[in-house]
Amino acid sequence: MSMDFSPLEQMTVVMARDLADGELGAAGAAALVPMAAIALAREMHAPNLTVGGEMFFNPVAGHLYPSMLDDRALGRCEASETFIELFGHSHHGLDFFFHSGLQIDRYGNINLHHVGGSLHAPKMRGPGAANLSYCHTSTRFYICPTVHNVRNFVDTVDFITIPGNMSGPDSKAAAGLVNEGPRLVVTPRAVMDFDPETLRLRLKSVHCGNSIKDVLDNTGFTPDVPENTGRTPPPTADELAVLRGKIDPSGALRA
Repeated sequence: MSMDFSPLEQMTVVMARDLADGELGAAGAAALVPMAAIALAREMHAPNLTVGGEMFFNPVAGHLYPSMLDDRALGRCEASETFIELFGHSHHGLDFFFHSGLQIDRYGNINLHHVGGSLHAPKMRGPGAANLSYCHTSTRFYICPTVHNVRNFVDTVDFITIPGNMSGPDSKAAAGLVNEGPRLVVTPRAVMDFDPETLRLRLKSVHCGNSIKDVLDNTGFTPDVPENTGRTPPPTADELAVLRGKIDPSGALRA
């Protein structure tokens, strides 16, 4: 099958379809694909979806940028707040949030701190994370790395920065994690979700241009593969028209 859309456009569409009208969510710092997904959802089916929880509300940038730390990504917005205000109300949580990571394991735990060595003597130090309350006060979150290989999908993360499902239902409950937590892992190769009984990653669908073998060869553990695993539904013509015409006219998702 020919592919007239990019892997990042496919990721954007998958996540946009899962966002609902009237929800409140935030994109996270590495916001290229998440902001595109939120904007697409608002254009297609969720006009009352609110972007907040990151010191600004409903930004309209005109272009997509790799990070929300780039002031140009804000464009204009309806309101803004300080870090003090943000941290003061973040315990209320959001409907959804987006995360990526240096490492992601079979239970959806995310490492942003270090790879190799120890926390105080790492082989590679990561950026860490601020305001980690959102990972357990928000109803759910999405994991959306823009790379899918054996280096970032590992059997066990070196450090849990953002807890997913810990090591299964019992450990998640013991840690006091009562919300849904990670719902989908959306990568340039596939969509994965979590088995409701074991809370382990399982393959949900494979993107056009990839095979189940491609996904397994590029994953550092073996996710569950249901017999009915199929193709990820591709973007529709309308979704691509809105995405390219209104949200990403500069082609950042196709670069």
